Amino acid sequence: MYNRHSGLQHANLQSALPLLEEAARIVGREVHGPVTIADYGTSQGRNSMGPMASAIDLVRIGQADRPVSIIHTDLPSNDFASLFTLLADDPASYMADRRGIYPLAVGRSYFGAILPPGSVDLGWSSNALHWMSRNPVEVEDHGWAVFSRSAEARAAVDALLAQDWLRFLTARSRELRPGGRLVCQFMGRGDNSHGFEWMAGHFWQAIMALRNQGQLTDEELLRMTAPSAGRSLAQLAAPFEAGLVPDLRIEHLSRFAAPDPYWDDFQRTADANRLGANWANMMRAANGPNFVAALDPKRNREALLDNLTEILAARTAADPQRSCSWNVLIAIRRV
Repeated sequence: MYNRHSGLQHANLQSALPLLEEAARIVGREVHGPVTIADYGTSQGRNSMGPMASAIDLVRIGQADRPVSIIHTDLPSNDFASLFTLLADDPASYMADRRGIYPLAVGRSYFGAILPPGSVDLGWSSNALHWMSRNPVEVEDHGWAVFSRSAEARAAVDALLAQDWLRFLTARSRELRPGGRLVCQFMGRGDNSHGFEWMAGHFWQAIMALRNQGQLTDEELLRMTAPSAGRSLAQLAAPFEAGLVPDLRIEHLSRFAAPDPYWDDFQRTADANRLGANWANMMRAANGPNFVAALDPKRNREALLDNLTEILAARTAADPQRSCSWNVLIAIRRV
């Protein structure tokens, strides 16, 4: 489902492509022989196809037959079958019309070591690093603790964001070869507000509607606190400034207003129901697994997901807005 409803994520990553392409050109010039590219947080792979195709072609400039390994990583529960089906059968696959490409997959969290030391020439991660390694705190007043009224809850989120970011960087500093590059794009936060409040609020209210209808318990609602939040530029720079990752250097760090392709479509069509369906399906694909995991085993999970999606679509259609949120870009070099 994620492959079908990840248009927002596809729009988000476009701004990171110039950084990836620049890094791929550098790697292509510096590396002699086979190249290894790591795709951290692949999901089902649809949004990896274009970036990986560009990276392959650029590291091969001047060496058209250079072997390239693409290592896709995600959690063990990821749908790797959909990834390999896409690679084998889809015209958008980076395997199409290219020889000497070797795709592999690793089911392991990127908050720890995944690959051998010094084995990665180029790393890429999009739409993934706002997910935390675990849920640091459960809150009863929102689906995301970063939006809770509790200052203690928000502080717990920031503490885990800092710990996870350092763990991710430490693992990559071991895996990247000297001179290796890493480019990441993921959710950030604004100076005066986090961002994404409109849709996060509607998602939470849709969950509350199910609870008010007697379809969910308070205990289930508490478990639905989603383990994700954006980081500020200062939070991203902190480990580098503190000397905690001495082998890594920031080459680029920026924040930008995230695109909203669903709003752009609404501006063309004036179809509020379509806007609502687009958002509801994306949120189901991205956040549905967390919702389902919180349910008691006796629940009809698909039926509840269907109900949630229907309520969210209706709420969004009745309140059409452009989503206001942030993305961050960071390019890193291992010295």
